[in-house]
Amino acid sequence: MRQGQRLFPIVLGLFIAIFGLWVRSPTLFAAEFSVPNLELSDFGKVSGDTFNLSSVASADIAIAGGYKYGGLLRLSFTSKDLEKALGYSRTTVDPISAPPSAGDYNALADRLNNQAVMGFKLAQVTARKPFELPVEFSYFIGMADNFCSGDDFPQRFGTAPVGTNFRGLSYFPNGIGGNPAFQYNGIYEVVGSGISVTLTPWESIIPSFYLYQDDAFINSTTGIPDSGRFSSDMRVLVNSLHVKLEAFAGATAPYGGYGMYRGGVLAFFTTGTGADFLAQVGVPGWDGGSSFSIDNLFFLFEPRLDFGPAAIHITLFYHPLRYMQILNPTEQGATDLNVQLLVGNILKNGLEGGLETTTGIHPHETPTFSLRISPFLSAITEGARWDFKIRIDPLSYGRPIEMFETYMGVRTSF
Repeated sequence: MRQGQRLFPIVLGLFIAIFGLWVRSPTLFAAEFSVPNLELSDFGKVSGDTFNLSSVASADIAIAGGYKYGGLLRLSFTSKDLEKALGYSRTTVDPISAPPSAGDYNALADRLNNQAVMGFKLAQVTARKPFELPVEFSYFIGMADNFCSGDDFPQRFGTAPVGTNFRGLSYFPNGIGGNPAFQYNGIYEVVGSGISVTLTPWESIIPSFYLYQDDAFINSTTGIPDSGRFSSDMRVLVNSLHVKLEAFAGATAPYGGYGMYRGGVLAFFTTGTGADFLAQVGVPGWDGGSSFSIDNLFFLFEPRLDFGPAAIHITLFYHPLRYMQILNPTEQGATDLNVQLLVGNILKNGLEGGLETTTGIHPHETPTFSLRISPFLSAITEGARWDFKIRIDPLSYGRPIEMFETYMGVRTSF
């Protein structure tokens, strides 16, 4: 993290200088500005006798140099409570004369945790086909490629989406460990400073190799990011009409006495006639000096059956104890089962609705068992996806008015 803090002003200054040159000579560079992801979510619920709205937002902003020049700068923004962020933005922190109390520290922590600010995510420069070789060479700093999410198949091969919808703020508004910016998305993500090499001579197979200083480790005692750990990963994408596969394996050293290891597979099968199956199975991180257990596993199984005007999607997700190089004790043994009954097809007709049931077993939370029954309606308009839900918690029958929660979410890119 300290190295990232030192490099960020340099990287930002470089891009500002390039932008300045572009303003003076627009034909010199072909910069592209885009928002690959923008997600807004509103949750409404009665607490006591008051109806409250809680807003969560997440966005990525990208400035790219186009295919030829290969430069990319990505900034990210996440807020877990926009109402608090807006309130805090109009007030200041007053100095205190007396020794601070626990309440003072908690108030400051709440203010810091609810800021809505743009932050650095990735700086990357890619050379495509150098010397006419079938290779892509990238140098990156930040949060780079994601493994086994399924998102690379539409981007690399132009296929229909294959990844699960059971992710993001809609299902995990509190993120992992109470951090909405920390979300499950695939099995592993490269975070750090290093290089990647991708071979591109084949149309249906894309292998890649990564070597980088791993900046995702956090010291469990101090809470400060660790440095001096180096990682290497290999992954391969395989695309065909009815089968899509992605696999990766990697290691980190030094870590303990035996290193840290990871690997995983995404497999998507389709008959082309209405039956699909998605599986994501892997180990986001395993300390080679410890015994292996089911807590090390990430697995998601999702059969999808389409009956024409209706469909059913069933998702079983077992949470890993370690994700993105961080141990998350509250996730140990956590399991979710989501069943969707759908009418319509949002990809074909732009509209779908139905009923969704989400069951959760979270041994380290209170309550340990949760159940949500949610009628929903989803639509696509002008490139934006709109999701509306009424979530019913039948276990909160003691106060019937508190059984209901409204949800509205919008996802788009431009």
